[in-house]
Amino acid sequence: MVFSSYVFILLFLPITLGGYYLLSRCKNGIFQRLFLIAASLFFYAYFNVRYLGLIVASIAVNYAVAGQIQKSRGKTSRLFLTLGVLFNVGLLGYFKYYDFFAENLNAVFGTDFVLKHLLLPLGISFFTFQQLSFLVSVYRREEKVERLRDYSLFVVFFPQLVAGPIVLYGEMIPQFKDETRRRFNPENFAAGIFMFSIGLFKKAALADTLAYFADNGFGMTGLGLAAGWATSLSYTLQIYFDFSGYSDMSVGLGKMFNVDIPFNFLSPYRSESVSEFWRRWHITLGRALSTYVYRPLGGNRKGLPRTCLNLLLTFFVSGLWHGAAWTFVLWGTLHGVFVTLERIAGLNRPKEGVRPPFVRPARILVTFLIVNALWVLFRAENFAQAAEVYKGMTAFGNPALSQLNDVVGQAGHLNFPAAIDIPYIAAYISLLLAVVFACRNSAERLERFVPSPYTLAASAILFVWAFLCLSRQSVFIYFNF
Repeated sequence: MVFSSYVFILLFLPITLGGYYLLSRCKNGIFQRLFLIAASLFFYAYFNVRYLGLIVASIAVNYAVAGQIQKSRGKTSRLFLTLGVLFNVGLLGYFKYYDFFAENLNAVFGTDFVLKHLLLPLGISFFTFQQLSFLVSVYRREEKVERLRDYSLFVVFFPQLVAGPIVLYGEMIPQFKDETRRRFNPENFAAGIFMFSIGLFKKAALADTLAYFADNGFGMTGLGLAAGWATSLSYTLQIYFDFSGYSDMSVGLGKMFNVDIPFNFLSPYRSESVSEFWRRWHITLGRALSTYVYRPLGGNRKGLPRTCLNLLLTFFVSGLWHGAAWTFVLWGTLHGVFVTLERIAGLNRPKEGVRPPFVRPARILVTFLIVNALWVLFRAENFAQAAEVYKGMTAFGNPALSQLNDVVGQAGHLNFPAAIDIPYIAAYISLLLAVVFACRNSAERLERFVPSPYTLAASAILFVWAFLCLSRQSVFIYFNF
């Protein structure tokens, strides 16, 4: 099930919350945690029960390896860490990358490896990376291996299980053990409903509408200028509202259980550089890549040439982590190229002091245009499809405004007459761009949140509006990774 579904909102969430707080008086919260583990495993199995055994086995192996790393020292500890890394990378590689590598080997060397067309287990990239980070933290003596139930809850806690954020053991489990967090907290619950409603609205009302425009545009050929930009901007906005909507719902669900889950987004499209964009977009992935890829490679400690190489390698890994396709690899590598060029030119951070008033908006605009252009590669099914959109975006002599009718298409509940499709999509995209660039983000709204009739009304309006859109249910974009 997904957060934006009837079964989750009307059945799973109320039952899970009710059961969790009914057990709040039991000794040390042990039964609360066991109940939450069982509920989270049911949540995961609901997608495909065949892969329940996979995540359970992954937890068992990683927990056993972590225990051996903690008990060992020196080369023995390093050996167990290596075995743990190989197990996790092998598991991820088999399910996510087998066909990718087999297909490329067949093409280059003329081999005949049979493609398996494996169904990607939901969230495998996230829970594998999370467990890898735990093994490394135990090896560095930054974390300790505790009881299996606590480790299991760290991995499977359903608000962050299938699409992050990628959390750390030390920032999650102590909250479940905190006596003050075990009982129902009306203020936290109100804040959780508020955040969940914002996220649900982003996903169901905004992202799923934009998905029609993006899907229609990427399915077209011979795009003109207007349709090319409508297509790319639609996806740029869709992936933001889709993924940040998921993250807002994750934070809101955590609040309902009195657990603080880290924010994954801080107005990324307002960044003044691609480097800053990656400090604001998918923040916990950036943290993980920095900690477990960039710094072990040497980070910025070995001179500028080595720093640039480390950045390129880190973003190459980021692209490959996102998907088993050359479009993802190129998308990640190009981000690395821009980040590297910014580092060389000293543009990776905004300059301090007084600047002409046009500098900041100019830098934000340039960064946004770069990010928007690269999202085309991320969304395209292949390079040919990406090329069609790029041709449209650069067809300055062919505005082809009438193509916008095809981009809007039969947009679910919209179904506008063709006569108003063109001003509609232009106004819709412009309005959402204004929201992205001018409105407070979710973290700022939560920081200022105070339960009141106003916030209750705002939550109710957003929730009802989004709930009415659930008939257009679609999975979250990052469920595919």
